[in-house]
Amino acid sequence: MEQNYSCKYCGTKFHREKTLITHMCVKKRRHMDKDSAGSRFGLRAFQKFFEITTKAKHPKTMDEFINSPYYIDFAKFGNHLANLRPIYIEKYIEYVIMNQVKLKDWTKDFVYYFYVEDLIKKEPANSAVERTIEEIIDWCAKNDIPFKDFFFSISTNEAAHLIRTGRISPWVLYLASTGENLMTRFNDDHAKMIGSIIEPGFWMKKFKKADEDMDYIRTVLEQAGL
Repeated sequence: MEQNYSCKYCGTKFHREKTLITHMCVKKRRHMDKDSAGSRFGLRAFQKFFEITTKAKHPKTMDEFINSPYYIDFAKFGNHLANLRPIYIEKYIEYVIMNQVKLKDWTKDFVYYFYVEDLIKKEPANSAVERTIEEIIDWCAKNDIPFKDFFFSISTNEAAHLIRTGRISPWVLYLASTGENLMTRFNDDHAKMIGSIIEPGFWMKKFKKADEDMDYIRTVLEQAGL
């Protein structure tokens, strides 16, 4: 019997159209998943990798991504990015590539923590404050807590996690008048967890060199109720 129907993704042929419709090969699944956040992030990382390592003038296409032998690794990283929501996602993708992190380690927590430690100390003050305030607004909305009560209401474990993952910048933690309440509630385990992020010696020196930024940030935080 002549096989009139074939899968455009893998080439497998079928006698009936119904069989073709229900057929689900690996590449067909990948195409069906192409609009998911994980797939889109995976494609962006795939494109960025070739832009940086081969100086490619034209970005890789979705078809090239799907047909690549590296698809699984990059798709896994894409799903990781979708779940992690790293601060400055493009910068994080560039970080793992430029620092020659092994592809198999791109989804490891310690890689992101190193990225945060490096980024958080170089980030412009205005950007740090703006995104931290957005994070606090989201948290307060989800937990039905007044914005001004954030540092009083959040648990130390959750706060330490937000600081460790870069969601709350030391610019706000140190300069908000209510931030001290949270700092006094941290225990030794929390201190070990976030010590490299909130390192007092580093931040005190940084603040001394940024008088204008400090005055502006304190005014913004005070007006916001923090």
